[in-house]
Amino acid sequence: MNDIEIVQLDDFRKQHIAVLCLPGLESFLPDIVRYLERTYAVRTYYGRSLPEIESLINWCDLVWIEWANELAIELTNKIPMLANKQVIIRLHSYEALAPYVQQIKWTVVNVVIFVANHIRDIVYKSIPRLPEMVDVFVVPNGV
Repeated sequence: MNDIEIVQLDDFRKQHIAVLCLPGLESFLPDIVRYLERTYAVRTYYGRSLPEIESLINWCDLVWIEWANELAIELTNKIPMLANKQVIIRLHSYEALAPYVQQIKWTVVNVVIFVANHIRDIVYKSIPRLPEMVDVFVVPNGV
């Protein structure tokens, strides 16, 4: 019984991360989630249900939004509680080439992770002040 209690206490002390993604676009996430689970309590949701997403956001300390697409736009503009969380958006190529990034409410985002330098540079052309609003990192796909 003591071993079970210790494990539960250790899990409680871990930071909680919610990884959110639209269905069908989660192919890059399994390795990332497995890595995060070594240190954090992680829950994933690959769907569009705002009540389910809000429940996860209530539970977590940090929100990882995979893709800077319609989901990122909807969450950053419609979920006020995001302002009280750490929010990471990982931005791939197609979002940089579409009008998505201009519609994201960047004031509730803490970190953007680009998958390549040239993608970052494309986004900077449409949002030159982005590095003043969020912390910016480039982590190449596959790393």
